[in-house]
Formats: sequence, C-alpha cells, structure tokens
Amino acid sequence: MNDIFLDKNENPFDIPDSIKYQLLEYIKKTKLNRYPEKGLPMLLEKIGDFLGVTGENIIAGNGSDELLSLIIGDVRGNIVINTPTFEMYSFYAKNFDYNTINIPLNDDFSINTDSIMSKKNAKLIILCSPNNPTGNIIKRSDVEKILDMNIPTVLDNAYFEFSGEEYIDLIDDYDNLIILRTFSKAFSMAGLRVGYGIANKNLAKKLKEKQSPFYLNLLSSKMAEIMIDNYSTVQEHLRYIIDERERVYRHIKELAYPSRANFLLLKRDIYDYMRKNGVYIRKLPFMDNSSRLTIGKREENDIAIKLIEDYIQS
Repeated sequence: MNDIFLDKNENPFDIPDSIKYQLLEYIKKTKLNRYPEKGLPMLLEKIGDFLGVTGENIIAGNGSDELLSLIIGDVRGNIVINTPTFEMYSFYAKNFDYNTINIPLNDDFSINTDSIMSKKNAKLIILCSPNNPTGNIIKRSDVEKILDMNIPTVLDNAYFEFSGEEYIDLIDDYDNLIILRTFSKAFSMAGLRVGYGIANKNLAKKLKEKQSPFYLNLLSSKMAEIMIDNYSTVQEHLRYIIDERERVYRHIKELAYPSRANFLLLKRDIYDYMRKNGVYIRKLPFMDNSSRLTIGKREENDIAIKLIEDYIQS
C-alpha cells in the first residue's frame, strides 16, 4: 500500500486536466519575460466580482500567510490569539519580536469573548473561523462584539467554503476588519500559493501601499482567475469533501470532534499509530494528546476509518 497523506488539510482533488489546459493556452500566448501588471487589477476585480464586492475591497498575496505577515508587521504591538489555533500567528509575531497575548479557547472551543474584550491595549486581534485545528466556527455576535472594540482584527476564513458561514457584509460596518481567504483549500491550488483579503476600501488601500508591485506571479494569478470561472468544479469537490467529512465523523465520533472545515480534530494523539500503518496525519505539538485528520478521497478515508476503529476497539 502506498502511503496516504491526510496531514496538511489539502484538497484531495487535483485541478482537472481540462482546466489545466486553459492555463497552458494562456502560457502559449503570454510573454513570460515581462512582469505582471502592477497590482494585478484584473485578478482583484475578478475576485471582487465573484464575492459581490469591488476590486478596491480586495488585496491578494502569495498565499494568505504572506498577507498575515504583512498585517502583523504593520501593527507594531501586542497581538491577541486564541489557542489552540493556527501556529503561524505566533510564528510571525515572533519574527517581528511582538508579544502574543494568548486567551485559550473555552472547553467547547468557543472564544472567550469577555477576556478578549478586556485586552484594550492590544494592537491586533486574530480570530480563526472555522478554527484550525478545532474545526468550529465563531458566532457572528461574538465577532461583532470584538470588532466594536475598534482594534484591527483579522478573521482568518481559510476554510470558509467548507462551512458556508459568511462574514463579508461586516466590512461595510467595520473599517478595522480584514477577512483572509485562500485558493489553497477549496480551489485545489495549494501548490500555486494564492491568498486574498477582503476589507473596507480604506484599509485595503493602506495595506496595498505596503506591498511590492509584483507580489504574485503571472501563472498563479491567472490560474486563480480560471478557477473562479470553473467554480462549478470547485462546488462539486466541496460537496464530496463535506459528505465525506460527515461520513468519517459518524464512524469515528467516539474519537473525533465535529467540524465545519475539511479536517477532524481527534481526541488522541494517534500520529505514530497511523504512520506505522502508512497513513500520515497531523501531529499537534501544542495540544496534549490530540491529532488532526484531513478528509481525503473515499478510498483513503475508508483506510483511515478502519485503522481508527481498530484503535478504538483496542
């Protein structure tokens, strides 16, 4: 049996060849010795139209991680995070020598809104919904209470498409909010590194001014445009992954938490056990006795289910 990789929250579906050929046709007609158009306005407009906002509301980058680094580097001060959550928040804060104010999640993985609201001197608040690695969403009312503090707030929405929980309309009311999303997960483009942010026009403009003029290569940006045009394929894959997520959860719910993302948080650290049996999952060094399982294709999930069921029985 070949090794199975269910560890990086990747989409198990590659981009179909019929769609890749559209990029190849673009390459044939494109002069790769020339830089992209400054600021990639066509990409920003394409994303904006897709989301029902304007290109002025959109900032794109070399993965949403790059945008996260840009935002954190700009705030110059303490950053509120809520662990367990995405490890890169602390990574970038440390890179800029900023302190992280950690407010742990409640036992049900909800955010401790009152404790966050007590940190009035924070320079940035980072929320993650659906949260990685717990898979739960943050209640809209809690997001609004935090935004009312008028502190710059990042809402990391990388797994939005698997949850359907929409927050974009909040940018009309809050000029301190930036929502981060990515083409890496639902759009099967992890290898091409395209992320984007959605914000009030003034905030988006301020962040764009801090970017280099050629922040993304021609091929990645064009593939993002092509995938938007082929969103029906994305939706088909999404339905499959969500159905599989619910099926896997039903089989292993004794050992897993429910999720609104493309992964399941497991209540035991079974990394070594799974690896010995050829299935790679995510070890969570900052969560005691836990691990994370990405949802793959049905045949991969069947193998993971059988291994976990055997583990539970033993």
